[in-house]
Amino acid sequence: MLRIKAPAKINIFLDVKTPAREDGFHEILSMAGKISLFDEVFLTEAGGISMEVDSPWKIPRGSGNLCMKAARTMRKFAPSKGVKIKLKKRIPPGSGLGGGSSDAAAVIRGVNNLWRLNLKDRELQKAGAATGSDVPLFLHPGPFCRIEGKGERIFPVRKKIVGFVVLWFGNPLSTRKVYRQLDKKRGQALFQKRQKRSRLLFYNILENAAFDLRPYLLKKKNILLANGADEALLSGSGSTVFGIFSVRKDAENFCRKHSSCQITEFL
Repeated sequence: MLRIKAPAKINIFLDVKTPAREDGFHEILSMAGKISLFDEVFLTEAGGISMEVDSPWKIPRGSGNLCMKAARTMRKFAPSKGVKIKLKKRIPPGSGLGGGSSDAAAVIRGVNNLWRLNLKDRELQKAGAATGSDVPLFLHPGPFCRIEGKGERIFPVRKKIVGFVVLWFGNPLSTRKVYRQLDKKRGQALFQKRQKRSRLLFYNILENAAFDLRPYLLKKKNILLANGADEALLSGSGSTVFGIFSVRKDAENFCRKHSSCQITEFL
């Protein structure tokens, strides 16, 4: 049996080009950092492809699950192979932390080893892109990455952010609804002009769209800033708002006062 840790991520910079492309996807420009909140994926060779989920949240187990899609994508390289997937969830779904994509990337990496496929990184990245837009990020070994295209172009970044990350979880928020709200709010983005700003941290063009749908998320951001966070931002399309604290004690004090919080660090 293989055991693989699948980390969450937070977007510390995210810009989006509107309107969407003809294929329905938006071009993005982002910087993301992987953090010390993990799902666990266990893989065992089997005759077919199956999945078991240990989760406090409702998680699809069939074709709607990215882990199953990842396994079926990899099976194209070895049609006679099979795998039993056990997924232990700690990253909340619909939170903007990339848990499902990270789980799928863990399956791709794990199956490559389990089935002794010996696929190169480029082939694994293609399999990831075919599985989901955010999956290639988690196939890249770098802790901080720049992301371009619809999520398939990944570049390592040497930037290292020091501090304690307080994740403040909310109820699941639909990525599709947030992007739809973004499209309503603006026409052609200043995306091309903003590309030089990609080195600037803590910016998320999706925030206002998400705040329109869930006003309490803006309140959470402001509470973080008012209680010692050096920076606060929505991650991805939400619903997690995170704060960066330079002192761990301040982060711990905040979490004691507010429920649904967890302290993490960048990897």
